[in-house]
Amino acid sequence: MVGGLGMLPGRGGAASPATGTCAQDFVPPKVSKVSNASACASPTGVDLSVGLTDYGINKVPFSALAKPAKGQTVSDPDMPGATITRITDAVADFKAANVIPAYPTCQAWNCDETRLVLYTQGGSGGGQHVMYDGNTYAFINSIDINPSDIEQFWWDRVDPNTLYYLDNHDASGTTVSQMLAFNVETGAKTVIHDFAADKAVYGWAKKGPIRAGYPFFIGAPNNDIWGLGAGGIPNIDGYEAVNVFGWQRSTGKITLYAGLPSAQARTNVPTPLPSGKGWFYNNTSAAAASSYVTDIYDINGVKIGSVPFSTNEHGGSCQNAAGDDLVIGNQYDTAQVGNLIVANLTQRTVKTLVGAANGYGYPRTGTLIGATAYNNPGWAVAGIVGDPHQKSGTLLDGEVVIANADTGVVRRVCRHRSTGYWTSAPINNYWAQPNVTISPSGTRILVQSDWGNADPSNPVVDPNAVSDTYVITLPAHGA
Repeated sequence: MVGGLGMLPGRGGAASPATGTCAQDFVPPKVSKVSNASACASPTGVDLSVGLTDYGINKVPFSALAKPAKGQTVSDPDMPGATITRITDAVADFKAANVIPAYPTCQAWNCDETRLVLYTQGGSGGGQHVMYDGNTYAFINSIDINPSDIEQFWWDRVDPNTLYYLDNHDASGTTVSQMLAFNVETGAKTVIHDFAADKAVYGWAKKGPIRAGYPFFIGAPNNDIWGLGAGGIPNIDGYEAVNVFGWQRSTGKITLYAGLPSAQARTNVPTPLPSGKGWFYNNTSAAAASSYVTDIYDINGVKIGSVPFSTNEHGGSCQNAAGDDLVIGNQYDTAQVGNLIVANLTQRTVKTLVGAANGYGYPRTGTLIGATAYNNPGWAVAGIVGDPHQKSGTLLDGEVVIANADTGVVRRVCRHRSTGYWTSAPINNYWAQPNVTISPSGTRILVQSDWGNADPSNPVVDPNAVSDTYVITLPAHGA
């Protein structure tokens, strides 16, 4: 998370560096598109484990694999089944330092998977969002959006041409804080809501931006329920702070949370339940923080329960096949520890998918979670860094892992081979962290890599290495 939220406190790693986005002139798409809006609303129910080997908790040999050229498809020599396609060349294409998925909780693909959006960072090209054909991976154009953080844009789940973002540009000494709908095919922008009047009603600072908090998936149906904050107030615990509130896109209704102090660090903004029935919040009060509690609020902002789970670590939110609201993430000090622990916010239960309780051991650091397969409920993906020095084979370290929250099925898919975000390195490289971003159908996964583990017998931890984006295609994609 860049220019804003930074890394959450915990074992995930260091805070992200600051940067900005630069608006680009819109260029008409160079790739033809056939949209399929019906695909946006039709759950697939595809079993993502099909064609993948169940390695259990056994170590898997780790062989060398040369970095593929742009457009080249390879397979992990020790974990066959999925394919890995490099789709970017940051230096040649953009004179950039990196081209990456924005963040695992930010859906890169649109709802029918015909378009995907990445972010370029550094170099002479600066920072910009760039759009690709979602199937051929051909570059289309840069897109003229300026969200409050690079990962704070959200595709519409019915219209494959529309994404939303919060615009907070300065105009005549006032921060313009508007929710915009952007048509990626025409470049047209539509103001969905202007928060200026809300700022006046509640006495929020005029110069304070409106932003989402830690960008868990926005609430259903179709991005209707949002957890936002109005900035411009003193910092809290070293983090920029905001006055938190809920907002409903379809009605414009503002909801305040009963009994919750309005001022919160922007890393701790209440997050919409994926069902759209309310919000959840990582309780940071002294009593709750010591026992790790996530509180649940209903649609009117009234607390209705809690679950013993920390949402202060990397994670993603989704629904399961029954429609229950889930958070899937890392847990380090709670009763159940691991890299994929599920909190069912509807049933108020917690269970282990990948963790100490089922033999995977203590959670590896530098792990990111994606759970945005909303057309295939219950599936999540983890990109795990851990320790790249695994000469005798790997168990989670450096691996991409998928799991199903309902069935408990776990499959270790392949290695991302990125070392730059190894937490024991002298300098961490935020841009090389594995932002595993799963498609709406769940059958494809984006991840960036600096490919420092091309030779696992001699991994290269280079904080200045270039990271490019790769598509991991699961066998289920062709099922």
